[in-house]
Amino acid sequence: MKKSKGNYIRASAPPVPLSRIAVAIMAAGKGTRLKSQLPKVLHEVGGKPLLEHVIRAAVRLVPPADVHAIIGHDADRVRAAMQHTGINFVLQPEQRGTGHALMVAREALASYDHVIVLSGDAPMITPETVGQLRDFHLQQRAAMTLLSAELENPTGYGRVLRKSARSAHVRAVVE
Repeated sequence: MKKSKGNYIRASAPPVPLSRIAVAIMAAGKGTRLKSQLPKVLHEVGGKPLLEHVIRAAVRLVPPADVHAIIGHDADRVRAAMQHTGINFVLQPEQRGTGHALMVAREALASYDHVIVLSGDAPMITPETVGQLRDFHLQQRAAMTLLSAELENPTGYGRVLRKSARSAHVRAVVE
């Protein structure tokens, strides 16, 4: 990605005006399937909490001040563990899903042109992947862009149902 004349982002498509972008990280869940007293996002992989890996990817794309972790279950513990990152926290007192979390964060995110929503329990997300998602979204001038993966055996995972096998258009998201 390069800045070109006129404050535009240029990838391999026509220039797109620079926008104010936030990253919202979903980190409010209990992680009940883990059967642990520790909040899911604080379980460690590679010596760091899951959430910290996601934050590290996010702050490679936007400043920490533009990253908002939406926390809920054991919020004080999550906030204390991640305070050193310099990001913002939004409290979701009742965990009623992703849509509800974004509604709770609406005021914190209102001044942004675009919001990238990441899962706090996805430690393998890379800045390159998030950057490609951002660039694609901006180039398409889309209202919403969804990143999904095709798995050989998706049993036990939520599903993105498309209008057809090769279609980019989403019909439904099923848990």
